[in-house]
Amino acid sequence: RAQMREKSTLAFTHVTVIPMDEEQTLPDQTVLVKEGRIVAIGSSNSISVPEGATIIHAEGKYMIPTLSDMHIHLEGDAWNLLLPPDLKQPKDALDFSDLLFLYIANGITTVEIMSALPEHIALRDRIQKGELLGPRLILSRMVDGPDKAWPPPISTWVKDPQGAQKAVKDAYTKGYDRIKAYSFLSEASYGALLNTAKKLNMGVDGHVPLALSVEHVIAAGQNAIVHSEELMKFAKGDYSEERINYYANLVAQSDTWVTPTLSTSHSIVSLLEDPEKEMSAPTTEYMGPMAKGIWSFINTKLYQTMPVEHRSGIHEGYVSFQRPFTYAFHKAGGKLLTGTDALLPGIVHGFSIHKELEELVGVGITPFEALKASTTNPFEFLGELDHAGTVEIGKASNLLLLDENPLKVISNTRKIFGILVKDRWITKEEIKSKLNNISKAYAEMALEH
Repeated sequence: RAQMREKSTLAFTHVTVIPMDEEQTLPDQTVLVKEGRIVAIGSSNSISVPEGATIIHAEGKYMIPTLSDMHIHLEGDAWNLLLPPDLKQPKDALDFSDLLFLYIANGITTVEIMSALPEHIALRDRIQKGELLGPRLILSRMVDGPDKAWPPPISTWVKDPQGAQKAVKDAYTKGYDRIKAYSFLSEASYGALLNTAKKLNMGVDGHVPLALSVEHVIAAGQNAIVHSEELMKFAKGDYSEERINYYANLVAQSDTWVTPTLSTSHSIVSLLEDPEKEMSAPTTEYMGPMAKGIWSFINTKLYQTMPVEHRSGIHEGYVSFQRPFTYAFHKAGGKLLTGTDALLPGIVHGFSIHKELEELVGVGITPFEALKASTTNPFEFLGELDHAGTVEIGKASNLLLLDENPLKVISNTRKIFGILVKDRWITKEEIKSKLNNISKAYAEMALEH
């Protein structure tokens, strides 16, 4: 411990490195890490481990950069306000350190919160300072047209260009990182939102507003479209190969990224078929009471009230548009990111990233390319690839060690041996014991209520 405080070198010996710059494995490597950076990589017989280094024996293990979830929602006061009295939670029911640990436990060190709230700003800063263990939080403030979807303070409602301009400036001043454009913005408000964000150098991600078109948001330079179903809306039920290829090529030839969120759609399909099973699936024991309340609220209000024909439409869209679109988009050279839409029912913080990777491979993308969407691509997207996103000298030391090779079988991302977050090495045992404590604490809370 004392040694770690002096920022000693960490040495991973005899590890197989999957650097993620190209599809390759480098067997029997030693990787040295100091002060949050990779300082040396080379064959284990050519690199000498410095005196006093902390050695991690990693023979038979595989090292990749950590994962990212570029579409999550995080609990907070605004969500609590939304809940009916019987589901509302006392303030102390929300423990951010437990909640954020679920990401670390699954090898995720970067997340984009797609409806960031005021309390997430302080949270982001505490993580940055090292006062709290958690992934880096990229905060996107959601802006939407009025009276249709998520109410303030979850999003900011604007009814005209002046309102949109003010919303973006306010978000910038308060310290949010990016803007999320939502479905009910008018064309004029959307234009003002994008122009203002560009001037302030804030990225804009989000939906394709219903008043506009995919062509419009691509031309306007929106940085990311955050669901494959956003493109599906505009296909208007025509899921022919021609229509799918049209959208795949249109977006692939632009600078706009896509987060397909296939696991989200899959989970909605499962929820509509068997809500009980989905709401108590493995890993739901790590969900806190507020998240469970939000799940219950969304499931009851939005999903279970859905008419039968709409339900089959969701299944049909997932199978016949979203999956083939994701593959066609990738094949056309499109830029993919991984995101799960966590906080929606059936999507467990952290754990669901592995499902999303499996979905990508399930549509025909190789394990390497699926991994790239979660390791390297997010940093290209953020313009930070020169100092993060691959296992190379000089890059950030957010590293994931796996027991088995994920290039062979993508679900091996679940077989975590340990994770390095900057300078902090967290073992499989530490992860297991902390997860155990979290599920125990939540089970006791449930009994008390």
